[in-house]
Amino acid sequence: MKTINSLGIILALSMLVVMVALTGCVSEDDHEHDDEHDHSVEIEGKDMRSLSVQEVADLWEIDSEVLLSKIITEFDMKESYTVDVVLDDMREEYKFSPAQIKDMAEDIKHPDIQIQNE
Repeated sequence: MKTINSLGIILALSMLVVMVALTGCVSEDDHEHDDEHDHSVEIEGKDMRSLSVQEVADLWEIDSEVLLSKIITEFDMKESYTVDVVLDDMREEYKFSPAQIKDMAEDIKHPDIQIQNE
């Protein structure tokens, strides 16, 4: 009987180790802080950085000028930008995260829904 109980404990511990190992396989960059929020558009931050403000706005089906204005205001940006600027180029002035842009796009698309930040 002790052998069966020991095998059960060993099996349970082995499964726990595998589960912990699997949850650690995703890099932090892949999620940034997206795990905390549901967005109407699913896109990785690393992919989003190569998009223009216009392309981001098109994904969210929002006005690109409104998004651009919100980004400039939120991060107190001093350079002159158009909707054709790529997010990575804007990040040279201020290192915002793509997740912050996602939150802004969601705010514009759904102004009546507040996204909870930590």
